[in-house]
Amino acid sequence: MTQSERRARPRIPASVELKLHAPELHFVLLSRTIDMSAHGAFVRSNRPLPVGLRVMVQFERGRDRNPLTVRAEVVRVATPDEGRTSGIAVRFQEISELDEAIINDLIDAAKS
Repeated sequence: MTQSERRARPRIPASVELKLHAPELHFVLLSRTIDMSAHGAFVRSNRPLPVGLRVMVQFERGRDRNPLTVRAEVVRVATPDEGRTSGIAVRFQEISELDEAIINDLIDAAKS
């Protein structure tokens, strides 16, 4: 089974600014997504994080709106030696319908 067959929803190329926080490692990453769905994202990063690590992902939504913060789990790490863009794949955890709608709005805005 391929990675795309395991996904509940296909990821869409979208560059969305975010802050990824891994409290256990005292690590904060300011980066952008490479692709996204309402249930996960692939985030640019030169630093691999352990698969299974719980992280917090915060998406800025503009000056007049509060950021969206979601829990996520690292599900895959890609490195340049694998012939891929360096990054971290995360799966969002416990997102509400409202969170999903906001994420879909962020994806739509990033595609424009």
